[in-house]
Amino acid sequence: MFRKLQLNFVMTSVVSITFILLVIFCGIFFSMKGMLNAQAYSIMDGIARDEALSPYYNPAVARYFFIKVNKDGKIIGSSSDITISNEEMAECKETVLKRGVANGYIVNRNFKFKFLKVSKDYGSIIVFIDCSVEQDTVKPFLIICASFGLLSLALVFIISFFLANKAIRPIKTSWEKQSAFIADASHELRTPLAVATSTLEIVMENEAETVGSQGKWIGNVQNELYRMNKLVDDLLFLARADAEDEMHKEFFDLSGLLNKIYDVFMPLTQKKGIKLILDNKENITAYGNEFRIKQLITILLDNAIKYTNSGGEIELKLEVGLNLLQLSVRDTGEGIAKEHIGKIFDRFYRVDKSRSRNLGGSGLGLAIAKCIVNEHKGTINVVSEVSEGTEFIV
Repeated sequence: MFRKLQLNFVMTSVVSITFILLVIFCGIFFSMKGMLNAQAYSIMDGIARDEALSPYYNPAVARYFFIKVNKDGKIIGSSSDITISNEEMAECKETVLKRGVANGYIVNRNFKFKFLKVSKDYGSIIVFIDCSVEQDTVKPFLIICASFGLLSLALVFIISFFLANKAIRPIKTSWEKQSAFIADASHELRTPLAVATSTLEIVMENEAETVGSQGKWIGNVQNELYRMNKLVDDLLFLARADAEDEMHKEFFDLSGLLNKIYDVFMPLTQKKGIKLILDNKENITAYGNEFRIKQLITILLDNAIKYTNSGGEIELKLEVGLNLLQLSVRDTGEGIAKEHIGKIFDRFYRVDKSRSRNLGGSGLGLAIAKCIVNEHKGTINVVSEVSEGTEFIV
């Protein structure tokens, strides 16, 4: 598929450039032909007017002769700077008179001429100018144009091939990520569905049992459905983020929001024996989506609680600078190895997959956090040492 897309890109570029070069070269060629043609008729008109060969015309630019013809069509005079016989002159005269036109183009046995016939009191004067000089001028131009055109097309092909590779690379990467995302999402959804299905089969096999006696199995189904519902919500959020839907933003009380989040998480950390610290600033207003910022902080705190053991410490801190708000969540937990830090914001990426699944994680939390930060035109970074702890800085 990508090979075909690359080929289409290259062919489109080559065909487009070919068309443009053809238009340019044809324009130059016909302009040049028109200029040479106008120059030739200007020379012939001057000769016909003066009835004499002008010493000012360069033979390298134009070679010509003229014939004076009376009203009966007989030659009564001529002058030439071309070696041409009287017989050939007569043939040219007869051809022009038969045509009955004032100007045009004729081919003699040895020459190709343009002619101009001008009426006079005694009859007419017919001026002939040799076209071979014009052709000698045009032929090298055509050769240069053809050579330049072929060279240009070769360069365009090479450059287009290079640019096609460069342009398709992010598309290919995106496609591969999307394919991996769909496969991972299918796998994550399959697990709770399989658990719920098998648990319900157990319940159905014990028809004589009461609902109360099978509360354990029904509770398992409820937990898996809750997990699946959360996963679907996360997937929908990421899908909307990929579609670049503009979220609603307004000014909100960031200091108040941090206090509320602290109050919600305090019982959770106390239950696990973790010390939760809030380093807040008073009356700080932020511009953004309050619900999404709350979701962002919740994700970071939730991760910190999952990977911090009893006796540990978590700090939620707000710092204010010039046109800058910085939120940080620091913990004294397990930490993240350096080889994993660059990947933790990837969708469905988990440092310890088995433990994350046991803790209820799907590998989407930090991916959602990064999306929220990006939508607020911010940055998110992580500093971590194994067995020392982790700090997320927004």
